[in-house]
Amino acid sequence: MQWQGLKIPVIIFSLLAGLVVIFSVQWVYQKYSFQNPLNMVLSSNEAVESYQISTEGKQVKITLTFKDTADLMQSYNELQKELTQKMGQRPYYLVLKDNRDDSLQQVWYNSQFAVYQAIAQGSYRSMAEEIKREAGAAGAEAKINIDEKNIYIRLKKDGRTLDEVIARDTGQPNGSIKAPLAGGGTNAQGN
Repeated sequence: MQWQGLKIPVIIFSLLAGLVVIFSVQWVYQKYSFQNPLNMVLSSNEAVESYQISTEGKQVKITLTFKDTADLMQSYNELQKELTQKMGQRPYYLVLKDNRDDSLQQVWYNSQFAVYQAIAQGSYRSMAEEIKREAGAAGAEAKINIDEKNIYIRLKKDGRTLDEVIARDTGQPNGSIKAPLAGGGTNAQGN
């Protein structure tokens, strides 16, 4: 079959062959230059119990579970460093999966105000005391760590674990939080 001197079956076959080649090259690239190095990083990390890698648009979502014996802060930071080296400029984010139950979830829910207040005001000691008090009341154990980037909270009870990593960055440089002050302060207007 021809149309103005062009052989239609040959053109269609060429287009299909080109698409197969393009998708095959993309699959090989994904598997050998991206998926395999990520799998090696995650499977060789002794703190990682399980993981799953998926792509959402241009971002890579890495869902992982840390072993309950792992130090959450140290494991998270080591993994972030390794992933940043392997991922280069490709955007990714981590989602921590745990085996929380309702009582651990309630402790976390009751502790959130103290956590976000500590981020805004710098009252990290009172935050830690509040979380430990809430955990103790529920019969759970709380471990709280903090570094310049994040707050790491691990709650344990009856073989169940809740892991939370909360960024300390409020989007503003330290010391420049503008909040209305009672009694005037920097927001007072002259009479």
